[in-house]
Amino acid sequence: MISVKKVAKNAGIYGIVQILQGAIGFFLLPIYTRFLTPNDYGIVSIVTSVTGFLGMFYLLGLNGAISKYYYEYQDDESQFKKFIGTIITIILMISLFLTIFLFGTHHFLLDKFIKGIDFYPYMAIGLLTVGFSTIFPIYQGLLQMQHRAEKYAIQQFTTFLVTLILNIVFIVIIKVGAIGPLLSAFIVSLITFTYAVVVFTKFTSWKVDKKIMVKSLKYAMPLVPHTLAGWISNLADRIILNNLKSTSLVGIYNIGYQFGNIINMVAGAVNSAFIPWFFSIMKDNENDRNQIYKFGTAFILLYSLGALWLSILSPYILKIMVHKNFFGAVDCIPYIAFAYVFNGVYYFFVSGLFYNEAGTKYIFIASTISAAVNIILNFLLIPKYEIIGASLATLISFALMSVMVLNLSKIINKKDDLKWKYKRLYSIVIISMIITFSIKNLQLNFISNLSLLLIATIIIFFVSGLKLKDITNLKRK
Repeated sequence: MISVKKVAKNAGIYGIVQILQGAIGFFLLPIYTRFLTPNDYGIVSIVTSVTGFLGMFYLLGLNGAISKYYYEYQDDESQFKKFIGTIITIILMISLFLTIFLFGTHHFLLDKFIKGIDFYPYMAIGLLTVGFSTIFPIYQGLLQMQHRAEKYAIQQFTTFLVTLILNIVFIVIIKVGAIGPLLSAFIVSLITFTYAVVVFTKFTSWKVDKKIMVKSLKYAMPLVPHTLAGWISNLADRIILNNLKSTSLVGIYNIGYQFGNIINMVAGAVNSAFIPWFFSIMKDNENDRNQIYKFGTAFILLYSLGALWLSILSPYILKIMVHKNFFGAVDCIPYIAFAYVFNGVYYFFVSGLFYNEAGTKYIFIASTISAAVNIILNFLLIPKYEIIGASLATLISFALMSVMVLNLSKIINKKDDLKWKYKRLYSIVIISMIITFSIKNLQLNFISNLSLLLIATIIIFFVSGLKLKDITNLKRK
């Protein structure tokens, strides 16, 4: 059995790769925003969001079935070959069918949702990309199941660097505009698809086993609504903003989203490390579960302070990082940043539902309601408040999802209810938000803002109820 130390190490590797990728992309914004117009950025954002959403239907949650049944088949080589072969063959058949179908019906389906964006070449390249992007993630998933984090990280980062180099070539040197990032993604998807097929050929039986197919789909299909709702929440704001306002506004909004998404990158990396540790604590009733509360409180404090500092300093950062055409993005950064603080809260609360096998089937309730609220708020707020309306809709829906998951966990996990000190956690976030918008409304100079940030940091630390020794103990453990 793999040790907890190995799990933690692997989680750390995944987190470092994720943050490093985000950091490099973030610091290349000055180049991208100089050579791409807001309209170009909007086109790339919408096409990427739409193809990401469609990718869910290409996979149908079968990548989750790999994780679920991997250990059941790994000791029987013949069955393992059938299992992997069945999953991959089904996905390839679905990919081929959907790609042909969407190309043939784009006038009636896709074109209605991407107002002002030509199907050829933009969406066509996007569809080809998603069609070739299904098999490599399955291989990466297998590496994770085999705890081969180093190889996973090397391949993931190599893929990212190749994409980055191609982006610079197409955007900066050849100067093909919005086509550049889309073409880069397509080329990389074709390379990784070919690589994955070659690797799978060595240990895969390219046949469909009916029993394995039914078993895998039975597990995977209930996960689709949850994934669907998540993608709708990420897609709705851009589509509605594009259709009601303009593609250029989507481009500006996407820059603000990238800045706010810094909090999400940190929260995602922390969650990768937290989950295996959380499961080990919960498995043994003798463990001190109070560690979980302090861990959660410490990182909600970190996310909140991060969102506070990012929101106040973002006007100065944007002037250095992006072209003046994108300065309007500063208005939505605080809302997006704190939306992802609430998403960090959600990660901690939802862990109890993932631990309880009976709880996984109820997660979609929170994500579906949250997605519906997100869509409604976007339609209500965007016409008047534009990108601020879109970001406010994201903030409210994410906050709502964290509250719903907390209550679902209380209802379902009666035996293992962690009794989170949620009032304190939400107090940290809400007080941080109040301080953030209060400082912004004062419109002070840099030195004054910095002074207020330092004072606010001390205040919020005291609100958290943590002591310096608690932080030291967590670091040690």
